[in-house]
Amino acid sequence: MDLTKLVEMSNKHGKNPDLVLAGGGNTSCKKDGVLYVKCSGTSLGTITEEGFVAMDIAKLTALMEKEYPAEDAAREAAFLKDVMDARCDEDLSKRPSVEALLHSLFPQTYVLHIHPALINGLTCSRGGEELAREILGAQMIWIPICRPGYTLGKLCNEAMKVYSKDHGQEVQVVLLQNHGIFIAAETTEEIDRILEDVIDKLEAYVRTEGKEELVSRLHEITGRVVEFLPIREAVHFVSSRENAEPLLKPFTPDHIVYCGAFPLFVEEGEDLGAALEAFKEKEGDYPKIVLLQKVGAFALCQSEKEIRNAELLLNDAMKVAYYAEKFGGALPMTDELTYFITHWEAESYRKKQA
Repeated sequence: MDLTKLVEMSNKHGKNPDLVLAGGGNTSCKKDGVLYVKCSGTSLGTITEEGFVAMDIAKLTALMEKEYPAEDAAREAAFLKDVMDARCDEDLSKRPSVEALLHSLFPQTYVLHIHPALINGLTCSRGGEELAREILGAQMIWIPICRPGYTLGKLCNEAMKVYSKDHGQEVQVVLLQNHGIFIAAETTEEIDRILEDVIDKLEAYVRTEGKEELVSRLHEITGRVVEFLPIREAVHFVSSRENAEPLLKPFTPDHIVYCGAFPLFVEEGEDLGAALEAFKEKEGDYPKIVLLQKVGAFALCQSEKEIRNAELLLNDAMKVAYYAEKFGGALPMTDELTYFITHWEAESYRKKQA
């Protein structure tokens, strides 16, 4: 069988570090009763057609009707033997992914299984199941944490049958608690669309949950266009004033132009309005960047374009801070030079163009 589309899908997602790390994740496709699933230990980012093993779908799904020993080691040994016996590949040295059975349970042609940090932030959270239903709706099923192998397969099989009966269609998204996500579809393009939809919904939730009131409050106080900046590294810098210290003075002229000379750090429990007014009294204007302890980074600007530039340069400043620490410690610009550049005509002109 031509596995070109399967290889392309595997390589595409396997090379994205936001989706796949190391040898994690697996993919498959089906045709004429045969499942072609990733071999165990093979990397999705570099996999070729030879990295998949052919398996008899009928033999795999029949395992769901078989009784296995209750004792863990005996059950998994017997189950593994049956899974290996389901191979119909010319090369019987190939070992299928441990999730081969789960791939066979989906009737759709293509299946993608990955463990992205964003998705596992949900699957590894308290109340994750309720939040998953709130954010993703009825398009998914949630599988509670359980032993891998036969036990997981049995639980998924039962849940998928219930979903099909209740919704009149086959499930396409399965979230495994403390594990990851399965997505199934008839085409790789549809796999991509579903994955993008899930990622977009989770990112939107992370960006806005608990932040909307603060955005409104900052706008009310300053009259500026305000946006929460979903920069991952910000979690470290806003955890304490000590961690934020490297960002509170500029490293380069670009940071002054696009982020303002001095970001404002507001401690947990501190009066936000008072902190902003005190900053304005001292510096002559509101800050472009506000770091709220244990919340995140906010941009206060005159336009969306200015916000995007501030986000880019704040992200850059965080990277500079990290690398500078590795090279012996952060060394920001002097206050004297910062003052000069802030009021320098050339940079004032550049700010207007930003």
